[in-house]
Amino acid sequence: MNLREAIKDIPDDDWLEIIEQTSNEYNSRIGRAPKEYIKGEVLDYEVLDRVIQYREDYTLHRFLVKDNWRPKEVSQ
Repeated sequence: MNLREAIKDIPDDDWLEIIEQTSNEYNSRIGRAPKEYIKGEVLDYEVLDRVIQYREDYTLHRFLVKDNWRPKEVSQ
């Protein structure tokens, strides 16, 4: 499932934290923002894991994602 599909039922004022799984042992934090501000190519990333944290003032949805971009094959 991609991130766009995973967040469609989340209210716009809930916060998302997006972390990208990298090829090495470390993950890369893309960022944290209210859902309404999450735009662009990151919405096509594949969701690997999701955790919901309920805070006093807001709800945080933490997503571990992976970019599935692959270069186009060149025909010869």
